[in-house]
Amino acid sequence: MNPGDLIQSRYRLVRMLGSGASGTVWAAKNELIDREVALKILHPDVAADAVSLQRFFNEAKASGRVRSPSIVEIIDLGQAEDGSPFLVFELLHGEGLDAWIARERMLDPAMLTELFVGVVRALDSAHQQGIIHRDLKPANLYAHRAATGEPVLKILDFGISKMLEGNPEHLTLTRTGTVVGSPAYMSPEQAAGRDDIDGRADVWSLGVVMHEALTATLPHEAPNYNALMVRIMTRDADPVASRRPDLPPALASIIDDCLRRDRDRRPTAGVLAARLEAALHDMQPMRYASQANPHGGMRLPSVPQSMPRPNLPSAPASHASPSPMAPLAAPGSASNGRGVLLLAAGVGVALGMIALFVLSRFLLH
Repeated sequence: MNPGDLIQSRYRLVRMLGSGASGTVWAAKNELIDREVALKILHPDVAADAVSLQRFFNEAKASGRVRSPSIVEIIDLGQAEDGSPFLVFELLHGEGLDAWIARERMLDPAMLTELFVGVVRALDSAHQQGIIHRDLKPANLYAHRAATGEPVLKILDFGISKMLEGNPEHLTLTRTGTVVGSPAYMSPEQAAGRDDIDGRADVWSLGVVMHEALTATLPHEAPNYNALMVRIMTRDADPVASRRPDLPPALASIIDDCLRRDRDRRPTAGVLAARLEAALHDMQPMRYASQANPHGGMRLPSVPQSMPRPNLPSAPASHASPSPMAPLAAPGSASNGRGVLLLAAGVGVALGMIALFVLSRFLLH
């Protein structure tokens, strides 16, 4: 396919955003309603594989069932003229959380907490519908700049999500004992290849992501895959405060609880969201202070010249380098100009009084 091609008489391909072993992602335009969108198109040979095709449709179903501002919106599903299946989803502007972490290393606790509240609320909704993501990691979280200018962290790629028994669309993509997910972010039960994975595995993965975003380190590291799996299954993570002592205690406690090896000791997504909101409330003064500091806080990504890269398996990790936005203005910053004017007026009045005093002394003499 090439720029300018028309898919299903309405989607005009504009430019390729990225390519991987399973397919390509394009920036496109729905010419019927004049809307910019993104198309994920499977390669025909990949579409011939039953598991790959089922994962593709699984992504559409899972994302379509859970409506949230913190989940990328799936708009349409179809088949191109050459037989290739495609997904149509909202076109995002920003960068992946993985690129954000790579640039900033240790992120601002308050802003990250605020962004994660929406993500966790979205996951809670998914879990209540029996949908488990199973592959949460920085590359599957996208910092999108909404039309309002506000940042929104969006969950991508429900391709290997699991629909639990009791869900009317329950299906299984893997055999018992198969390890599914990204190694560094897997829960102990995923590392063990258990088939009774539930929402608490996603909570673990979010704990790993928050740990990495706030400390620039992973809670578990090892020289190879097997050693990493053993460590995750048998070793407790060090308290996150040992890696970053300045973290607010409430937030540190939340992350530590997400990383409990015994999943019965982890919070549910609903409880996690409530605890993050409470921690954020306590951090508000600190958040405003960090935003007022031009060298502190988290810089949000601007709209990059190249559109967001797709999340495709086996694709080489390549990121655009968007110029970061300045931190959000601290409350009251809009009145800075007025303050300068008042200061100037005060100085002018003082100088005038001094001039009158000098003149009166001169006349008296």
